[in-house]
Amino acid sequence: NVTEIGSKAFYCCSSLTSIEIPNSVTLIGSRAFSGCSSLTSITIPNSVIRIDEAAFNECNSLTSITIPDSVTVIEEQTFFSCDSLASITIPDSVTYIGESAFQNCVSLTDVTIPDSVTAFGESVFHGCKALTSIRIPDGVTSISKYMFVHCTGLTNIIIPQSVVSIDGMA
Repeated sequence: NVTEIGSKAFYCCSSLTSIEIPNSVTLIGSRAFSGCSSLTSITIPNSVIRIDEAAFNECNSLTSITIPDSVTVIEEQTFFSCDSLASITIPDSVTYIGESAFQNCVSLTDVTIPDSVTAFGESVFHGCKALTSIRIPDGVTSISKYMFVHCTGLTNIIIPQSVVSIDGMA
C-alpha cells in the first residue's frame, strides 16, 4: 500500500488528466503534481493529512478541488498559478493558509474560508483577478502584505473586528 506520493513524483506530467489517490496515502509531497497542465480532476482521500508546498502548482486545467477534513494547513504555493481553478472548498480543519497558496489563480471566483483559519501568509490571493468578494474569518488578527494585490475584480472584503493590523500593499 502506498503511503506517500513523493516530492516531484508526477512533476510536469503534462498529459496526466486525472488521478484518484488511494486511501492509504497520508502525504502528498512538494511539487508532486506541479506542472501537470492537463490535470482536470483529482480525488484526495481523508487519509491525507499533509499536502506539501507547491503540490499542485501550475495545474492549469484543474477547475475545482476539495481539500479533505484531515488537512490542517494549506502550504505555500499549493495551488499557485492554477489558471482554471474557479472554486475551492476549504474544510473547517484548516487553521493556516500559506504564502502564495492561491496566487495567480486568475479564474478563482468562489472561495469560502472557514472560521478555523486564524492566519495567512503573504500574497495568498495575489493576482486572483476573478475574485469579487471574500470574507476574512473571525479570529484573524492580521492581513498580510500582498494578500490582495492585483485582485482587479475584488469589490467586497468583509474584515472582522478581530483584525488589528493590515500590512502595506495588502
